[in-house]
Amino acid sequence: MEFADIGISAISGGLLGTLGTALGRLTGFFERRDENAQERERWAHELQLEERHARTNAQAADATASADLQAARFEGLAESLKGDIGLESGYRWVAAIRALVRPVLTPFLWILYLVVFFSVMSGAADRFLDAGMESEFLEYFISNIAFTASAATLWWFGDRARPNWPMR
Repeated sequence: MEFADIGISAISGGLLGTLGTALGRLTGFFERRDENAQERERWAHELQLEERHARTNAQAADATASADLQAARFEGLAESLKGDIGLESGYRWVAAIRALVRPVLTPFLWILYLVVFFSVMSGAADRFLDAGMESEFLEYFISNIAFTASAATLWWFGDRARPNWPMR
């Protein structure tokens, strides 16, 4: 054996080892790239699942709040109807006068609303109001009369048909 053969074997072995290391690293690079891509896909999927879960929870909370609000409305109506039953009197004339309050009050409120509204629109109310407060006051006054009139109307017509559920 010669030293040259030993040297060539050492060099060729070193080159082959270096080439093997390079190929191993290159293969590792591609494997990591694929693993990272899979991880990104998994994270994106988990993010989508969490977003769906959050949307579902929000929808469930909204549904619960809506159901609670509806239950509270029905409970308020039931309590109001119980109160009306408690007002029943043994005297027919008292019941007759009480029954006339809403039908008389409702048109009166709408007439008041129309009188004030058209008085303001025609300028007839200007002499009663200070110019600085006029617009704010009129807006407040007209909107409150409209609120009261519509509430009286809806209550009066809504109360005509009593529900058939048993009162507690």
